[in-house]
Amino acid sequence: MAYEMYKNILNKESYFTNYKSKDYDALTEAIRDKIYNNYIKKSTILNRDEFKCQNVECKTPDSSLTIHHFKHRRNFKNKDKADKIRNMITICEDCHTAFNSAKKPLVYSSEENIPAHIRGHTQMLNKPEKTFNYKIFKNEMKNFRKQLKMQGITYTELDWQTILILMKWLAIPWDEIEDCLED
Repeated sequence: MAYEMYKNILNKESYFTNYKSKDYDALTEAIRDKIYNNYIKKSTILNRDEFKCQNVECKTPDSSLTIHHFKHRRNFKNKDKADKIRNMITICEDCHTAFNSAKKPLVYSSEENIPAHIRGHTQMLNKPEKTFNYKIFKNEMKNFRKQLKMQGITYTELDWQTILILMKWLAIPWDEIEDCLED
């Protein structure tokens, strides 16, 4: 099994005897501590979750396992709190990928070993609507440059002040501009 090293938590010395990195000697003690602490967290989570995907709707239980943050790291001011064991859960790579691309929800197990605030919850990412179409923008800018060229204005004649005014104008929602035009 690929997760054999996580079944029994090794002490720091034993863990690093099996550590495969050509740069091991260049690692500072602080970095070694961080690597070892991450190993302990991962071992603890995998053992707690019995080395299986905690998504009840998992269709690929044989996929590689990953550790998922229940509450995303960006929602924490202190990133160390995001990496607490109670905020992490085991899910398979396929479920993790589908969740992160907003294609599939995660429905967590209700088993006692799952942290109470995660147990039985369904988590789904909302895929934001695409509000910016680069192809349309590129076409509009091409037409804009043609209009400038027809008026005899070259690109080098646009100073930063003019560009700033244009950028501010572009940031105004169309319905506000339309209201002003009607007045």
